[in-house]
Amino acid sequence: MSPQRSGRLGQRLEGALYYLLLVTVVGLLGWLSQRYETQFDWSHQSRNTLSVASQQLLTRLESPLEIRSFAPPNPELRARIKALIEPYQQIRSDISLVFIDPASQPQLTREAGIRLSGELQFSYQGRSENLGILNEQTISNTIQRLIQQGERWIVTIVGHGERTITGKANHDLGQFGSTLLQKGYRLQSLNLTRQPAIPRNTSLLVLASPQLDYLPGELKLIDDYLNQGGNLLWLTDPGEPYNLSGLFEQRGLGLLPGTVVDANAAQLGLDNPAIAVVNRFPDHPATNHFNRVTLFPFATALKQTDSGDWQATPLLQTQAGSWNETGPMKGEIARSEALGELAGPLTIGMALSRSHNNQTQRLLVIGDGDFISNSYLGNGGNMDLGLNLIRWLTEDDNLLDIPAKTASDIELQLSPTIGAAIGLGFLFILPMLLICTGLLIWWRRRSA
Repeated sequence: MSPQRSGRLGQRLEGALYYLLLVTVVGLLGWLSQRYETQFDWSHQSRNTLSVASQQLLTRLESPLEIRSFAPPNPELRARIKALIEPYQQIRSDISLVFIDPASQPQLTREAGIRLSGELQFSYQGRSENLGILNEQTISNTIQRLIQQGERWIVTIVGHGERTITGKANHDLGQFGSTLLQKGYRLQSLNLTRQPAIPRNTSLLVLASPQLDYLPGELKLIDDYLNQGGNLLWLTDPGEPYNLSGLFEQRGLGLLPGTVVDANAAQLGLDNPAIAVVNRFPDHPATNHFNRVTLFPFATALKQTDSGDWQATPLLQTQAGSWNETGPMKGEIARSEALGELAGPLTIGMALSRSHNNQTQRLLVIGDGDFISNSYLGNGGNMDLGLNLIRWLTEDDNLLDIPAKTASDIELQLSPTIGAAIGLGFLFILPMLLICTGLLIWWRRRSA
């Protein structure tokens, strides 16, 4: 074989070996990309990466977290939801996301309590919670609440005709109690005549509209519980407070006579004037970002005196056009100043808090027990408000503070002059330059 021919063969072998190695390297890179995954977030403020607080939260998950999205088969909507959940799935592979079309499964949608298109339902260790506002802060805080180990004991006093938290009667709170169980709270009914002690692990004590006087020994147990820093919810109604008023007069609270009447109820199509409408809420941890209409039937108004070392916040207030009616609720009714009926806004819910032994003690008095009863729980935002109040009372409002991630590189601000210059440049100047360049190249080649 001649040297020239041998050289050509060697070059061909070298070329074949080069392409073989190139194909092998590309194949190995493809295999590695399928087996291992590495991502880099070079965006401003790492806005596509979970915050450190969210990442630490996910390490506390002890079992799979299931997320169901009740979103119609809209590719854009589902893609946005998937993009929000994917950073969580990258850290925990046991977080699942399933899409459900509400139109094809209406029964499942109703059972899940879904109200919004695209709403998520989180399920963890038998507890579930729905979420309609989707961002990292709301998602992480929902997961945090579900991680609670169910050690939040809510104890309700019974034996005096109270509304029972497991009862099925219209005036009882059974549906609300079932929702609390789903959220991970633990419920216990307590008769102080049979068990004359309030458990030390009580997170919240509830007095739900008693119909009989408490015995002196029972009142002392409740008073001692409050003096030791316990949290308490008192639901009361118009009429006799059944010797509980003394406990709260010590803490700067009293009751106005009569039943709250609200002329604004007629605007919502409500025939009963004794249904108070509350649609504005103060800047308070119990009602932050809450803006739904709530209804309070047959409520009594509260008055504030000297609250001492307690910090008092009027949490629930009626609108103008309401008053405390002291006469019979028959025929045409009107406010009478002579009878001491006060014009609204009236306070029907008062939140009190104070520092006790380096901890925050919380007390909430609401002049209506019907708003979370089986009869009225589904009206307006009553259910959501009730849950917010319970979370505040049981100190489950200490949520993650995840700052919103903003980026300065996602929006371009141009002055009108610069915008016009860019537009003219792309529409006229740049095309003319390309045409001229092409003509110049053509002329030179022809001249050559």
